[in-house]
Amino acid sequence: MKKSSLEEIIEKHKILICVGSGGVGKTTLSAALGVRAAQLGKKVLVMTIDPSKRLKIALGVGDEQSQGVKISKQRYAGELHVAILDAQTIFDEFITSAAGDSEEAKALLNNMLYQQLSTTLSGSQEFTSLLQLSKISTQDEYDLLVLDTPPAQHAVDFLEAPGKIGALFEEQIVRWFVGSDQVGFIRKVISAGTKTVFSLLEKITGSRFIHELNGFFRSIRSIQNKISEKTSLVQKILLDSSTGFLLVTGFDEAKLREAEQLNLYLEDKRYHMLGVVINRAFPKWFLNKISPQEPKVAEEYNKWVNYQQQREGIFKSFSSKWRKDIPVARVPDFNADVYGLDGIEVVANELDCAFITNHTNELRAEEQKS
Repeated sequence: MKKSSLEEIIEKHKILICVGSGGVGKTTLSAALGVRAAQLGKKVLVMTIDPSKRLKIALGVGDEQSQGVKISKQRYAGELHVAILDAQTIFDEFITSAAGDSEEAKALLNNMLYQQLSTTLSGSQEFTSLLQLSKISTQDEYDLLVLDTPPAQHAVDFLEAPGKIGALFEEQIVRWFVGSDQVGFIRKVISAGTKTVFSLLEKITGSRFIHELNGFFRSIRSIQNKISEKTSLVQKILLDSSTGFLLVTGFDEAKLREAEQLNLYLEDKRYHMLGVVINRAFPKWFLNKISPQEPKVAEEYNKWVNYQQQREGIFKSFSSKWRKDIPVARVPDFNADVYGLDGIEVVANELDCAFITNHTNELRAEEQKS
């Protein structure tokens, strides 16, 4: 199968999800991907949950714009929109909608445990980003959605988030606390004649906590079916052929190894892997060959040349491990911050060139073999 250029990837998909561990530049590259799609005539929405202040200034957006805002001063055939997702607000809106009964929704929203879990529970940010993705994807307002996954130590956390949240609301867990006959965990403890244990539990955690715990599990009974439906919908969207994944990684041994492991996970789960982007793979200035006359400068420059040649070997070894239909592209380190929309456009151009260069190199390699 012939490798797809970045343009072909954009044309063939409705949702592109940028995955990778934290600190590899996913957000900037997601924005650049959105710019390139807008240049190609797409009405595109880039969704992110935690952009840097620098990037927010570059795009000219505020903090809480979950529905998307059109970026000003753009000059594209299409339109670039950006949504900065507020996890708490999105989760609260979902709970209110799922509960149906306003009093039940209010009780859960005011519950101390819910307020903690909805923002600090492992997978909560990832789940809310997927909630918003599923919501907006059904509205057909945009030609393309680009999702920048939330920062996490392990990229797999994003894909496992629906399962983690869904498990919290499973029927078995709810019944263990409140029971199908409304005789909950707390009452069972008391009715079993273990008041001493219950008193000790109250002393350790506080009676307020026990009250909130029981109230929390009573409240979620009304929305557990909606949670199950939503997690199933999210999974369906992630597996759909119109949804593709771009893996963003850094150029160091640990990041590259993690990228390989993530790819195995994606393939095992049957997600559609479209390409790998190695960010900050080489210094931008290195492309301009120079011949320093000063001996000391020449010596240092030659050291850099040798270092980059070693990295070229690492890159070839890394690239050889991927399927032939998965391009492995390299974006340079600009050695400077990205300023304004113009800066994002520069990154977009480099991203596009990286895919073209990769495709050209692969064709040359195939010609040499034949």
